[in-house]
Amino acid sequence: MNIDLISNRLSLRLAKPTLYRELVGYETVFSETKDQLDSLQKARLIALCKHAEKKSSYYHSRISVKILDPENSLDAILATLPLLTKDLVSEHYQSLVINSAGQENIKKSTGGSTGKPFRFELDYGSYIKREAVMWRGYGWAGYTYGQRALYLWGADGGVTGAARKLKDRMYHRFYNRKMLNSFALNEHNMADYLKGINQYKPSVIVSYVNPIYILSQYIIDNDISVHAPQRILTGAEPLYEFQREIIQKAFRCKVMNTYGCREFMLIGAECEQQDGLHINSDHLIVETLNDQGESVIDEEGDVVITDLFNYGMPFIRYKNGDRAILSSTKCTCGNPSPLIKEIKGRKLDAIKAPNGSILPGEFFPHLLKDIGAIKKFQVVQNCLEELELSVVQAETLQPADREYIENELDRYTDGTLKLNLNIVGDIPLTTSGKYRVTVCNL
Repeated sequence: MNIDLISNRLSLRLAKPTLYRELVGYETVFSETKDQLDSLQKARLIALCKHAEKKSSYYHSRISVKILDPENSLDAILATLPLLTKDLVSEHYQSLVINSAGQENIKKSTGGSTGKPFRFELDYGSYIKREAVMWRGYGWAGYTYGQRALYLWGADGGVTGAARKLKDRMYHRFYNRKMLNSFALNEHNMADYLKGINQYKPSVIVSYVNPIYILSQYIIDNDISVHAPQRILTGAEPLYEFQREIIQKAFRCKVMNTYGCREFMLIGAECEQQDGLHINSDHLIVETLNDQGESVIDEEGDVVITDLFNYGMPFIRYKNGDRAILSSTKCTCGNPSPLIKEIKGRKLDAIKAPNGSILPGEFFPHLLKDIGAIKKFQVVQNCLEELELSVVQAETLQPADREYIENELDRYTDGTLKLNLNIVGDIPLTTSGKYRVTVCNL
């Protein structure tokens, strides 16, 4: 272990001892065998389900205590547990929430890739655990806590006060990272972003897929010299191999893919072998189900996830809206956790504007996630000057909400992109039965 890594670990141990203990504990788990890991996973599932059956009015009538017997197989137990969806969470929100620890849950929201702004909760202990799991997974991909990192990521909307800005700066300084707003990236300021990278000289870059891909194309097309980090980690959008090749060529380093969602944080990450994404299977159970609801391996299916530690609002067999392929093969790196062969996800097109702005697919899910009046949405661009935003209302969309959406769009497009907001009864699926959130037909 090098001196910088030892120093980083020491600072984490002193500043965040609880997080440090969780991280050490999670790293120890993967010295076990696959059978030991499977047994641990089953024991944690049984404990979670007993808690949910006892404390949650939603699960009380939906979980059979009889099946929660250690002698039963993990598959047998899972088969008896009901599936949970975003619609069910919204419909039965209060009956899913558990405040038994005497501490208020942490409340979160997400737009995700489903076009349905979504709210949920988790207990504080679960939050610390998922942060530890995130750092472990990033470690598999070559990014360890405390390394000098640059994030090309989405910024929060609205006007930020001085106190919040100071808090954010201190937070990012603690983690030794610099933030560049991916939403503000356009064809006119790419040189400024590259200047920021060259001046900061990060060891690691973490980015949405499309912004770093677009920036890489600009580097190659203009034959620009840019600082080469040790690693680039991508997330939030599916990473295609042609994109990986372009990014690696531009930045002269390995590009490592990760997979996560706001409901669970990091679900999986690549290791050096890059034969798939290792699942954080001591923290989560990840299944894929075919159209008949049967568990499948080596073929595409709906992603179903159980969070083994969110005791504040149990997510048991939750369909997050993504599609993926789980692998039956083992990785040669020695990590016993199962692999995700491929993330299918949902297609999130980039949106373009006459001023040269290129908004990544995550822009609108990120923007609309906290607007409670929006039940479902879709963005379609058929021409460069206009954008169609279709909204299914949960309640009447207020003028202030409309103004906020328009102001945020103008903020990144200099008012050059006209927004047509349409209230609709429903948003149809594509002919293939999938739902696209952002569609660019240019």
